[in-house]
Amino acid sequence: MFQELITQLHKLGAQRVFIKPLSNNDNSKQQIYLGSDFDVIRAIPSGEIHASSKTAKGVIFKAPLNFYWITLGGQTEQAPHAQIIFYPKYPETRLSGFIRGTNHETGITPRELMRPPTSAERAQRGTRKRYLILGFDNQTVWAHCTNWEGQLNREVTNVLQSLELVTSVFYEYRHGTPNSEQKLLDKLLALYQGGPISSCRLNKHGKLIPYRAQNGAGYTLEAQFGIIPNSSTDPDFMNWELKAHSRGVITLMTPEPTGGMYTENLHQFLCAHGTNIQADRMYFTSRHNVGQPNQKSGLVMHLEGYDTGRGEITDPEGGLMLRNRDGGLAAYWGFDKLVGHWKKKHGNTCFVDYQKYKKIPPSYHYGPHITLCKGSTLNLFLEALYHSIIYYDPGVNMKLKDELWKAKKRNQFRVRWIDIDKLFTEITEIDLSQYR
Repeated sequence: MFQELITQLHKLGAQRVFIKPLSNNDNSKQQIYLGSDFDVIRAIPSGEIHASSKTAKGVIFKAPLNFYWITLGGQTEQAPHAQIIFYPKYPETRLSGFIRGTNHETGITPRELMRPPTSAERAQRGTRKRYLILGFDNQTVWAHCTNWEGQLNREVTNVLQSLELVTSVFYEYRHGTPNSEQKLLDKLLALYQGGPISSCRLNKHGKLIPYRAQNGAGYTLEAQFGIIPNSSTDPDFMNWELKAHSRGVITLMTPEPTGGMYTENLHQFLCAHGTNIQADRMYFTSRHNVGQPNQKSGLVMHLEGYDTGRGEITDPEGGLMLRNRDGGLAAYWGFDKLVGHWKKKHGNTCFVDYQKYKKIPPSYHYGPHITLCKGSTLNLFLEALYHSIIYYDPGVNMKLKDELWKAKKRNQFRVRWIDIDKLFTEITEIDLSQYR
């Protein structure tokens, strides 16, 4: 029965399968606990994160899911109100709304299995478990819940004995295929053994084209993995973010501000805060640290609504603020924007060393040294922003062409390589020349 379910999930397009033993408190009233490490939230595809109002449980964030229940026979029913809820205060994540809005008559949604138990039912079931089985691709989640007993329950119990936890509460069933880390290492080994690669990138149609500029290391690496530049905020390869680096400064993310003068009138913003203003061009550059006035731009960056002593977001309307000397808001990145980028981009990151051959066009030889980083918790991320370990280093300009001002925007958040250990809980160094 378990393999029948796996077959149905794969037919629907599931690329990964997670299994969670459910406790009595995992039900439609108390929600399903997804763990405290947030790793599962990065894996499970969701919609845009938005901040909710502050509650007795602190500030919470929510993200909608494209969520379906599935039967062993392959029938599906959407749960239109399913969502993930983040509780940064604890920290904790839960699955909510997975019954609401489904049809009472189809029998596809496991209503009885998800009903809060009575005291008698708790005593009767003892330590027996249901199992939640999730299959998902990059957009959709399909779910099935077993009973407390029966053949499927026994099969899943046996399967779990050979699986390892991939988050604090979920096991991953891989169906005999290499995991994402193994596939990544195999691909990087092939690149290293293949020697230098002439600088290139993919165009918007996915066609490989030469790239003659000197900053092509990242583009060339991404091209080998079929990644179109700026096509998505999702991880580059399966659940891995790729970063080509030379052990200097690393650009982690480039989110655009969500508010302030910058979004209302960029030309006005540059006139007021540009770091280099000429008749036909204006630039906004220079590193900005939290709490330190920038003499070139006249702005100060603040992380508002965050209590560093408690490691807690205290205001859902807070975030990173660039303010002028009078306190006016020049640019703003809300917590929902920052948490959304963190969720998608900084779970598993692979940093790839490279050697550059300076000719025209240049070429790059990737490896042999690579660094695998895992476990970027939300608190580590916010603390790094607060202490400017992750700092704002913009590269924004407007140039006058044909009597029109044209903008080029790159709002970079960067970190020095020597500080990378402050962002992750698990770091592994690998030498591809010694691999296998």
